[in-house]
Order: sequence, then C-alpha cells, then structure tokens
Amino acid sequence: MEQLNIALAVTGAVVILVGAFSNAIKQSVLQEPIIAVLVGIAVGPYGLDWLDVAEWGEQDVILEHAARLTLAIGLMGVALRIKKVSLTTLWQPMTVLLTLGMLGMWLASAALSAWLLGLSLWAALLLGAVITPTDPVVASTIVTGRFARQHLPLRLRDTISLESGANDGLAYLLVMLPILMIGQSPGDALARWVVESLVVGVLVASILGAVVGYAAARLLTFSERRKIIETPSLLGYSLAFSLFTLGNATLLGADALISVFIAGLVFNLSIGRREEHEEAHVQEAVAKLLTLPMFVIFGIALPFAQWVRIGWPLLACVGLVLLLRRPPVIALLLPRLRGALDNHDVAYLGWFGPIGIAGIYYSTFARAHVDDPMLWHVASAAIFGSILIHGITAAPLTRLYARRKREASR
Repeated sequence: MEQLNIALAVTGAVVILVGAFSNAIKQSVLQEPIIAVLVGIAVGPYGLDWLDVAEWGEQDVILEHAARLTLAIGLMGVALRIKKVSLTTLWQPMTVLLTLGMLGMWLASAALSAWLLGLSLWAALLLGAVITPTDPVVASTIVTGRFARQHLPLRLRDTISLESGANDGLAYLLVMLPILMIGQSPGDALARWVVESLVVGVLVASILGAVVGYAAARLLTFSERRKIIETPSLLGYSLAFSLFTLGNATLLGADALISVFIAGLVFNLSIGRREEHEEAHVQEAVAKLLTLPMFVIFGIALPFAQWVRIGWPLLACVGLVLLLRRPPVIALLLPRLRGALDNHDVAYLGWFGPIGIAGIYYSTFARAHVDDPMLWHVASAAIFGSILIHGITAAPLTRLYARRKREASR
C-alpha cells in the first residue's frame, strides 16, 4: 500500500508540474517524456529506491498492460486530432511510409543489432520489429501545443501523427513473424502468421474498429439530435469507446492498437465538427493525465545493471540505430514523398521517428512468447536513448525548420 501511495504522489506531482509549465517545456530541451523518465529513475531502485515495479507484481506483465492501455488512449487522441483534409491529401506519402518506410526501418534495425550484438537472424528481426514503429505518444509531444502550431505546418504535423498512429498497429505483423518462426517450423509458422496475424490480427481488427467508430459517431449524433444527452464531452466519450474497442479487440484475438486507431479515424470522419477548443486539447489533456505516468514507470523499470554488463556493443547499437534506422531510409524515399511534402518536411520527418511506449509494449509482449531477456535489455536502451535524443533535439530543430522555411520563401 505504501508503494501505491508513493506512486500516486509522484505521478500526480509530475502531471501537475508539467501542466503548470507546459508551454515553457515545449520550447526547452527537456520535453515532457524526458522529465517523467528522469523522475522515474530518481525514485526507482537506482535512485532514492522509493519505488520498484518488481514489488508490484510481474514486471513484464505490468509494463505490457500499462503500455497497451496508454497506447490505446494515446492513439484515440491522435486519430481525433487529425484534420479530415489531411486524410485525402496525405494518402500517397502515408502509403510509402507504412510500406517501404517500415520495411526499411525494420531491416536496418535488425541488421545493426545482429552485427553489433551477435543476435541470431530471427532474434535480430524480432528486436528490429519491436523498435520499428514511430511512437504516437512521444511524437505527440513534438507536434502538439502552441509551439508546434506556430512553427510546423499542418501537413507535417498530421503526417507524423498519421504515421505514428498507423504503424503502431501494423508493427504487430512484423513482431509476430519472428516470434512464430522462433518457436515453430517455417511452414507452420507462416501459416499461423497469415491466419492469426494478417487475417484476424489486422483485417478483423480493422473491420471491428471501423464498425465501432461509425456506430459511436451515429449514437452520439442521434443522442444530440433527440436531446437525450447532457452536454457532450468529446474527451470523455472518446476515452470510453477507446476502452470499449480495446477490450473487444483483445477478446477476439485481433490487434487492439489497429482497432482503436481506425475506430478513432472513422469516428473523426463520421461525426460533425466539434468545438475547436475541445478538439485541440483532447490529446494534450489525455497525455498529461494518463501517459506521463507510463514514462515514470518506465524510468523506474530501466535495467541499468544489465546495460553495464552488455557494455559498449549496446551503446554502439543504440547510437547507430538512432542514426541509421530512419534518416537514411526516409532520404532514399524522398522522390516518392515529394508532392504532398517538400524537402524541408521530409528532412524533419526523417529525423523525428521516436521510439517510445509502443516499443515498451511490443518488447514486453514479445518477452511473453520468447524467453530472451536480451530483448528487453536492448529495447529499453533504445527507447531511453530515443526519448533523450529526440526530446533534446525537438525544440531546436523545430525552430531551425521554421527559420529555413521562412528563408526559402523570401
């Protein structure tokens, strides 16, 4: 009980402080996720030793389910934030990013981990899949708020949001293939992958999400027209049906992240335009209330002792993954991304593909199927490194982007 009360006090303090200084934080090198992770480290086993996730129960299970819930809520906020016009103007770059982009990042991450850490083929491909998706929660701290709206155009903010929302769910396909290949014969593994991951995991999840999103929109519209609902809250309503979608998709064995994101997009397309003030602040309110505690928990659970044991190969792997996992891939795709995006947009997009809560979820999910502690040790280091590096560079590079755009327009 003492651990619970300390956790409540710590996470509450983080949310209050970040909320009170949110505008200043957005413009600094200490972004919200960095602050939350550092607080977690400070109160964890390697700091003041006030909190230890291992004392709450099985650490992997706690991290997996906490990350899954946080992602579902974050994905709903992302889906509701995207402007309808972006869904029609950005379809071409999104198709490229979600196919060739994801494939390139997956193979680059796997190759680097196999080379530097000596992992087997399928173990390296599994690790690469875990750290492939761009995290919607970390990305949201970069593309939301007054600072982002002043310096980044809508097309770039919505491109990052769309990619981070969609590739979280699609990463399920990349994660499941090596998991199945490690435990079964190639023929059986491929057959199960097609049926369980592609058909049920993605297709059924997409259908479920579309049905729930449309039904939720129609129900809200009906209630408003008949005046049988009190003042509707988009935030409260969206949170409720994101949890409904999450639970039902999981019960069906489908990929819940895909279901939640598509449910949010369909709801966004089907519902009439809500008040701009409420829409603009949905994701930011949710982030401060529900996603920051996840970063605190992550900071508490970081395996520093295991990182030291692995030594310089881990440091080299994390550094090269952050440098080579995404920027070269996006650079090669530049000709296919031009049109809806310009060169400055693609350069910014090429750097900001942070690894975060999606990586926590998939690494702990994979650990439940593959008994290899190395997976969490390496993935957690890559996530920590990404939160630090992408967080520190967010504000300076956002200002640089805006300045270059102004100079180019003269």
